[in-house]
Amino acid sequence: MRAVVLSVITIALSSVLIAQTPQVATRRPDINTPNPPILLRPIFQPILRDAGKIFSGTVLAVEHQNSGSSSALATTNIRFRVDEAIRGVRKSEIVEVKEWAGLWGSGERYHPGERVLLFLYPPSKLGLTSPVGHRAGRFPVNGTGGVLLPTNPGAKPKPIEIHKVVAAIREAEQE
Repeated sequence: MRAVVLSVITIALSSVLIAQTPQVATRRPDINTPNPPILLRPIFQPILRDAGKIFSGTVLAVEHQNSGSSSALATTNIRFRVDEAIRGVRKSEIVEVKEWAGLWGSGERYHPGERVLLFLYPPSKLGLTSPVGHRAGRFPVNGTGGVLLPTNPGAKPKPIEIHKVVAAIREAEQE
């Protein structure tokens, strides 16, 4: 009987002590912490391998080229000024991207002044390219140069400073 009473008292005291012990909050690292490349790596790794050119740029012009003959292909030419060169381009270079016009109809649209981070496929035999994985290789850039990246499914994208994004891309390329 005495052993049972001692056990009950021990359990009760343990419960009180545990309840009074301060709990350490475990929280997920914030994307804006000083070292976010590790958190950004999963966003970029799936599209890095297939990208021939990677850059952040500003759309200068969009021109639609409708084919005049049945054998020619309708295209959309988008001209960018490279703001941040990452792969296959130089800073301030003017890059012209030639896309199949059908992408324009499916929502792949650009407008002058728009800023984007692009992961582009290498040009095809016809000279056409597009973002890797369609929308997976295209990220908007806000007015202050922050790349709008999806941090949680369904959540509004958060702006991440371009130098942090470039660091994450470079780190993911090393793997």
